[in-house]
This record gives sequence, C-alpha cells and structure tokens, in this order.
Amino acid sequence: LTSKAETSAAADESTASEAGTATDLEDTLTAQYTKKIQGESLAIDMTVASEYDNSSAVVEIAGGNMHMKMNFMGVDMDIYNIDGVMYTLDSESKTYYTVDMEESIDDFKSEIGYGINDSYKFISSETTDDGLICETFESTEDPDIELESGVTLDTSDSDDYSFTTTFKYYFNADTKDIVKIETISDGSTTTVTVNSFTTENVEVKLPDDFDSWTEQSFDKDTEDIPYDAELGVESGAESAE
Repeated sequence: LTSKAETSAAADESTASEAGTATDLEDTLTAQYTKKIQGESLAIDMTVASEYDNSSAVVEIAGGNMHMKMNFMGVDMDIYNIDGVMYTLDSESKTYYTVDMEESIDDFKSEIGYGINDSYKFISSETTDDGLICETFESTEDPDIELESGVTLDTSDSDDYSFTTTFKYYFNADTKDIVKIETISDGSTTTVTVNSFTTENVEVKLPDDFDSWTEQSFDKDTEDIPYDAELGVESGAESAE
C-alpha cells in the first residue's frame, strides 16, 4: 500500500514536472544548458553587470577554435584562438600579435558560459513572479591561504574559513532558453544577461582582409604588449605608485 506521504510526494513531483521545474540536479535546465556549452560549438552574447563595472562579451566557439570580443572596464578586446595560436587584434590600426596557446578550448567552455560542475549543490527550482524558471545552486569553497614557513592554521573549525557562492539560473518557461545568471557572493551580486545563445551554424575565422594586417612583436617574458601604451593601460603596481 502507498502511504499518504508517498502519494503527496509523488503528486508534488508531478506538479513540479508539469510546471517545468526540476527536483534533481540531473533534471535541471541548468544541467542541460551546461551540456550545450560543452559541445562542439556555441555562440553567446552576454552583458555583465556588477556594483563595480559593466562589461559585455560575444564568444564564438567552433570545434577547437574560439573568438572573443569583449569590452572590459572600458577597454575593447578582440581575440581569436585558431589552431592553437592566440591572435589579439586591433581593428583600428589593423595590427595584431600572436601567442602560442597551451590550454585547450575545452578548458574554457564552462567558465565562459557560466556552467555548473560537480562542486555545485542543487538547492531549488521555482517559477518567479515574472514567469521565469529560477534554478538555485550553491558552491562552497575553502580559501587558498598561503602561510609562511613554520606557520600552521587551526582547521578544527574549518567551516569558519569556507565561503559559499549562490548561483541563480533563469530560463524562459516556454522555450527553456537561458535568460540570465546571478552570482551572489559575500553580499555582492553579479548579473549576466544572456542576449543570445545558440549552438547551431557557428563559424570562427579571422577577418576576410586579415592578410593585409600588420603583425606586431610581443615579448612574452617582459609582457611588452604593443597596444598597452596606446590604450593607456597601467598595471596594478604602476597605478599604485
């Protein structure tokens, strides 16, 4: 015989499924979204807003190649990774420099698309007042504290040293498309608005007139980046002086 409690739980799960909300991590729209961004191709247009700055990024990945066009803290960046070589372009001067890349594009996919991983704990799924499906996750990490030689840290009460970040993924209830992602950490919220996202018909290639562009030299050891002076970018050490 089925108890009233089991019947009620089954009814609640059925209702949640009909409403488009999940009860297990594997069933979440966020898990499905993460699988998509880990596929062969994707194109995502994002706007990132926080209390410190607003930025934007368009990321295109096709096979092992990637293109990122970003505006971060007022600085425009246009970067390609083609066949293991990173090209940083300055479209105004039609110049570029290259650096060999050791990392695989796969290493960046989840980070770029803000996907989840095994460290995320599924908390809840609910429908918001404006009709979006909101899936909430938490990730708890221990801070990476570097201690001087001979110094030890009392970890008997390790919970005091860990910190938890809350992630809220919002989806269109009808199309199940990702709409925005909120990251809440230490009382600060960063909102990623997904302006568009697709995994179809994505192509990554350098500009059609790239053969006429001029390559600049780049000293990797001294970080002598040619266009830094033109953009007026200072390192943290320089700006602090």
